Amino acid sequence: MKIDNKPWFWIPFLNFASGLPYAIIISVSVLMYKNLGISNKDIGLYTSLLYLPWVIKPLWSPFIELTGTKRKWFLSMQLLISIAFLLVGFTIPAKGFFIITLAIFWVAAFASASNDIASDGFYLLVLPEDKQSFFIGIRSTFYRLSMLAGNGLVVLFAGYLEQKYSDNTKAWSYTMVSVGLLMTFITVYNFFATPKTEINAGEKPAATNKQNFASVFASFFKKKQILIVIAFILLFRLGESQLMKMLTPFLIDPLKYELVELASDESQVKALDLYNSKVIKGEKLSATELQSLYSNLPILAEMRDQKKLLEEVKKDDKQEYETANKARIDFIKSLIDSKGNQKTIDVGGMGLDTESIGLIYGTCGLIALMLGGILGGIAISKEGLTKWMLPMILTMHLPIIGFILLAHFHPASIYYIYAVVVIEQFGYGFGFSAFMMYLIHVAEGESKTAHYAIATGFMAMGMMLPGMLSGYVQEYLGYGNFFIWVLIATIPGIILSRFLIFPKDFGKKAEEV
Repeated sequence: MKIDNKPWFWIPFLNFASGLPYAIIISVSVLMYKNLGISNKDIGLYTSLLYLPWVIKPLWSPFIELTGTKRKWFLSMQLLISIAFLLVGFTIPAKGFFIITLAIFWVAAFASASNDIASDGFYLLVLPEDKQSFFIGIRSTFYRLSMLAGNGLVVLFAGYLEQKYSDNTKAWSYTMVSVGLLMTFITVYNFFATPKTEINAGEKPAATNKQNFASVFASFFKKKQILIVIAFILLFRLGESQLMKMLTPFLIDPLKYELVELASDESQVKALDLYNSKVIKGEKLSATELQSLYSNLPILAEMRDQKKLLEEVKKDDKQEYETANKARIDFIKSLIDSKGNQKTIDVGGMGLDTESIGLIYGTCGLIALMLGGILGGIAISKEGLTKWMLPMILTMHLPIIGFILLAHFHPASIYYIYAVVVIEQFGYGFGFSAFMMYLIHVAEGESKTAHYAIATGFMAMGMMLPGMLSGYVQEYLGYGNFFIWVLIATIPGIILSRFLIFPKDFGKKAEEV
């Protein structure tokens, strides 16, 4: 059977292979590190750096354009991504797992960004122009389905394993190995399903292409309003970039920690005796006594609908022990500092488990996101971007108020959380349509593809830099004030949007004669 003329056989899986790695690297890694004991500030800083390959991908896209075929590139990159996810799974139980897995995720991120470049180019080369407009919707649909698989099914699977093994390390190790095997299957399928014939861009004169790229890159910065345009692209997602990094920690963190003066074994009895005899009197503790408190003092974490014992995680390495038990250690330090006067510490989270987060974002959240995106595209195509620009931006940013309310009132019913997430995801899908349509306007001209890549590189930078600081800001402000700050951070982008100049009917579908 000839596959080349059967785009239904290869387009869905080719785009699934673009979206799944992005979801795992950018979103799921945040939840994984949170459940493995990494602090919010480290999560925000280091996982935001994983955006960098998408920021700078315009700089190495000519190399992919000039060497080999697109098919060889995306197959090689998908194989590298598969191996990387398998290695992450195998190294999670290892000493120094945080640094090791981050380094592997970096490799996977560069491979994923390269895979995106090659896949997009392959699509434009192989598919006839008259079919590209039809299959652009199919590409988008399967990309979003891959996000469902990552943020929904993969997270649900990890949550199931956490419950089954009562060991987050083992659960996430098995999860990442499974993701690696899934990516391997997709790579093998794409090897057999994608068309074997392709124009080899490497056959073009290298010097001409290099010169053209240099002039194309420079021409982007000669566009009208370029300073306002770049400022808008960088600042439009200033609030969202921080929200995305701290939203998962907010949903999974408990409402508060509290000391329980009810021992269940002899070691806890000794720890409580030490607490009552020395801590509340303000006496100095030896290193051994301090470790006894860290290991054995009974502490409860108040979740959404239950209280559970905050158990010690055994680690031989001191640094890894402190990382894995950060919540226990920080709380016990606050007990010592207050000399026992403060027996609870408010965290301000919503206290959800991993499975609940996977269910919320992987079902209702994703449906709302897709519905918002579809309706956003329809609205712009009917009446143009000018009419919808401000309403869409407000629709995207105002749902942050819902998280402010959750952080301050902590409603007991999970349906309030569902409602806020659904509204926020719908608003994101609907409002983001305006931003992406504006980027298409920015890229208009002779070098549309290259200029769009540069614009999306600036967009990724606008996500990376604020995200790096988001954990520090959240730990300083607390969740309630953090979400207020996130809402304030959306204001510069809204203001700049009012100074943008573009055709009144840009994006409006031409009326048929």
